[in-house]
Amino acid sequence: MPSIFSNYLDVIRFLAAFIVFIGHASGMYWTGGFLWQIGAYGDTCVVIFFVLSGFVIAYVVENKESGWQTYASSRISRLWSVAVPALVLTFVIDYAGVRIAPELYIGKAWYAEDNPALRYIVSFFMLQEAWHLKLVPGINAPFWSLSFEAFYYLIFGLAIYVKNYWKWPAIFLAFLVGGPLIAILFPIWALGVLAYKNTRQLTLSKSSSYALFFFGFLIIIASPLLRPLTSTTFHVLGDVVVGRWIDAGGIYLHLLGAYGLSSYIHPLPKKLQARIAQVAATTFCLYLFHRPLIQFFSYVGPEDANSWLRRLLVIGGTLIITMLLYPLTEKLRLTLRNFSLGKLPYRVKEVDL
Repeated sequence: MPSIFSNYLDVIRFLAAFIVFIGHASGMYWTGGFLWQIGAYGDTCVVIFFVLSGFVIAYVVENKESGWQTYASSRISRLWSVAVPALVLTFVIDYAGVRIAPELYIGKAWYAEDNPALRYIVSFFMLQEAWHLKLVPGINAPFWSLSFEAFYYLIFGLAIYVKNYWKWPAIFLAFLVGGPLIAILFPIWALGVLAYKNTRQLTLSKSSSYALFFFGFLIIIASPLLRPLTSTTFHVLGDVVVGRWIDAGGIYLHLLGAYGLSSYIHPLPKKLQARIAQVAATTFCLYLFHRPLIQFFSYVGPEDANSWLRRLLVIGGTLIITMLLYPLTEKLRLTLRNFSLGKLPYRVKEVDL
């Protein structure tokens, strides 16, 4: 993979998480509606995550992971190394917040207060969105997408590594447990796999690459306008899906164009590459930690949500805590990975997802 394209993927994934974060932080209760316009792109950015996930998983399976054991341990360690700290962080912040600032919790649509034990248990096992249960833990609404990711990792792993007649029954069972919404959005994730395959097979001219790059980008930018046009066309368990498919098509075309252009662009300086990778590595933590941290800095900070001090605390404080917690999640990832793999006589190459 060209280094400039890898750097670009890092930039996209971090910006997607940052936009989701700012979209949530822009609420009137948190920052007085600061940068509220960004909130319209929140779900689009989750679609971007799904497509990028399919792309990266296809890449590591082909280039870096030698068998199902390595694949399984890498996915398990990646998910749970951040999910477990996120669950702990959410529980602690919610437990304190309900007592310190009940007006930001009790009776609010953004706080899931019923069946807390069940919510945390099913979220730990990544089943919170199976059959659209909507059992996200407490304040941490972004947790919903992890259930989709976990099922897609499982389904793709079964498709690649199971070689006998059990493959298709196992895949069918995984889809059955996940439910129709997880199944109907799987093509979005699979578009990432297709994008990777096409980057390996297609040779695009510079003009074609530019066309795909900008056309895909325009589809993504226009998402808030296109979504309403498709909102009545097709629903699964109450969720609209056509707009998400269109978003996925946009990022698919954009990635093809970006890959085509990467052969015409010089690599970035090594130091800049390292800095981009360093910041991008915190993406998953930012995505799963930001919502409880927004809540925390809202009830411990100035009461006036419109004050710049409150905005600085909510946005800056969340970013700082995320950066501080990232090394701990990385240590946990390596621990989980080594534990699940057992003691190997060699080190397996790794990739951050």
